[in-house]
Amino acid sequence: MTTNQNFSLKTLAAAGLALAVMGCTDKAEEAPETVMNDAPDEPAMEVVLAVGEVNPFFESWDTPYGIPPFDALRDEHYQPAFDAGIEQLRADVAAIRDNTEPPTFENTIEALEFAGSSLTTVSLVFGNITNTDTNDFLQALEVEISPILTREQDAIYLDQKIFDRVAAVYEARETLGLDEQAQRLVELTHRDFVRRGAALDETAKARMKDINARISELNTIFAQNLLKETKAFELVITDEADLAGLPANMIGSARVKAEGKGKPGAWIFGLDRGTYEGFMTYADNRELRRQMYDAYRARAAQGNDNDNRDELAEVSRLRAERAHLLGYENHSAYQLETRMAKTPQKAEEFLLEVWKPGLARADQELAEMQTIVQEEGHDFIIEGHDWWYYAEKLRTKKYAIDESEVKPYFELGNVREGAFHVANKLFGVTFEPLSDVPVWNPVVQPFAVHDSDGSFLGVFMADFYARDSKRGGAWMSSYRQTSHVGDNNVRPIVTNNLNLAVPAEGEDTLLSYDQVETLFHEFGHALHGLLTQVRYPRFAGTSGSPRDYTEFPAQFMEHYASQPQVLAVYAKHNETGEMIPLELVEKIRAASTHNQGFKTTEYIAASLLDLNWHNLSPNEAAAVEDASQFEADAMSAYGKPGEIESRYRSPYFAHIFAGGYSAGYYAYLWSEILDADGFTAFMEAGDIYDPELAARLKENVYQAGGIRDADELYRQFRGKDPSIDPLLEIRGLN
Repeated sequence: MTTNQNFSLKTLAAAGLALAVMGCTDKAEEAPETVMNDAPDEPAMEVVLAVGEVNPFFESWDTPYGIPPFDALRDEHYQPAFDAGIEQLRADVAAIRDNTEPPTFENTIEALEFAGSSLTTVSLVFGNITNTDTNDFLQALEVEISPILTREQDAIYLDQKIFDRVAAVYEARETLGLDEQAQRLVELTHRDFVRRGAALDETAKARMKDINARISELNTIFAQNLLKETKAFELVITDEADLAGLPANMIGSARVKAEGKGKPGAWIFGLDRGTYEGFMTYADNRELRRQMYDAYRARAAQGNDNDNRDELAEVSRLRAERAHLLGYENHSAYQLETRMAKTPQKAEEFLLEVWKPGLARADQELAEMQTIVQEEGHDFIIEGHDWWYYAEKLRTKKYAIDESEVKPYFELGNVREGAFHVANKLFGVTFEPLSDVPVWNPVVQPFAVHDSDGSFLGVFMADFYARDSKRGGAWMSSYRQTSHVGDNNVRPIVTNNLNLAVPAEGEDTLLSYDQVETLFHEFGHALHGLLTQVRYPRFAGTSGSPRDYTEFPAQFMEHYASQPQVLAVYAKHNETGEMIPLELVEKIRAASTHNQGFKTTEYIAASLLDLNWHNLSPNEAAAVEDASQFEADAMSAYGKPGEIESRYRSPYFAHIFAGGYSAGYYAYLWSEILDADGFTAFMEAGDIYDPELAARLKENVYQAGGIRDADELYRQFRGKDPSIDPLLEIRGLN
């Protein structure tokens, strides 16, 4: 592959300069009538290249499979590459706008889809690297470049001449003899322009540009503040007795971290999600659990330079104002218009339908855990920092299953091979390990992926370990998206990112079952990106689907992790090689609905909080004086129990304030209707790899990307609309 990579406006928006969750972000001035906004006369950052040094972004890449030459890339290469990419984009767009020929699909719609190829290349590389291996220099550049790229998008979307050409093709689309993909590209391109403000008057367009640039800047600041807050906290333990209850591999990882921080003989625990959940689940020391809990919940809300409350309140106000400019009641109404839920009212009604049985189940769980507290001779009432710990005790009591008994069967390499096995059995896909190819970090594992007919599908790269330069969580993203126009067949480079603790030297990486499901989940996203067979990046994989459908292909894969046929392939004891005993498998399956009241309630609380922030009108958003009080009032109105926190508090709710899930965090549960109903089809067929169902799933979901409406794609796979009943059944809430 060369730097002549495919580009679309949507691809640039999804490049992830602030944060990619799964991945996902939303991004994107007044220009003179025929030229775009000038870049700043002087860059805010000094960029110096060595004499004679060639910037890799200015050369064709002769690396295997067109993988970016990570070993040759330096921080100083990005700014010049962005400058050159912006100039190329401006030139490409000017050629479209100033074309004297009548507008056609080829010279307008398709040309816009592929404009600015070099800018797409650097944007995708930069967006990924700032998520996995960032530093102060890159963070400063991120703050600078994000609003610049937003202005470049606005300069296109709000250009009247370009919109006139797009509108002309749109009006004539039925007479142009276009096939399905071309016609859909016309329709979605026109819709994108309208929804970005192309039909507004000049005063409103000018305000829209200011709003978009500021939101982009705030998204980046929010994400960076959160990363700083997460990495700043360290729980340093010097008394070995305080490690009681913690698994040996967690203790080993904490010792490695302490040694790396120059504190031999100590153990350090941070706030990355995997470490946090493990500590809260197993640490016997209640006071230390409280410290971890309080630190996690206080992130970015401590009144210091990293406090996000002013930023998120401003984002809420600006989004409400932008929606009003476009003719919508609020940001939620704007966002959901193009999604499966259609309206915020329908999304909230759906959430509350599951919220009520979730609360009832949580009350039952709380009572059972309180009984254990009393049986242990304690007289305290369970609080938030106790829930994970006593939920694990309850699981052990009810199902006779201990996580320390289970984890040896979930060694990382074996689990990954189990996911590969499922992809092969369902879709005929194979994964070939690659050596001697560039990677951005030594822990990255690359694979060449081939389809059932032997054709090359793309490159899959796995980055599974936590480090201080990496943002938290788990996600899928792309260094290159797929497209196929004429003879130019571009296949994707897809990544999966987890945040597993680095084991002590000589020890295996052992996963909890939740981490196993997370690996299968992100792998489902990867398959969606790798299998896509479309002509245009606009439809490719995860980027082509509405948010409340995108999680379906990922969550569908989670079901396979616990199937006996699959466990028999990958669940091998890390020391003996023994297959996981059938009785242990049955315990895992029996315990699958354990703690679902808590998990359902904390998730829906976050989804409702998201909608509450984005259901505000401009006047209502402007009236919010205290973000923390707003959140507390919203949660109180729904009757959220005090013992259960929302999965995310607003100051660290990166999905919605630094990612692409604003007014859309409900999407995971909405998609669960689809994945539960879809997997039920395989169970009813009596074969989790049923060839006919698998073929329809591959064609209409994983290969199709966004070439048709999500509802239609699901019906073509399933043969009917989904039912909510399998979701309630699987969660044990019916």
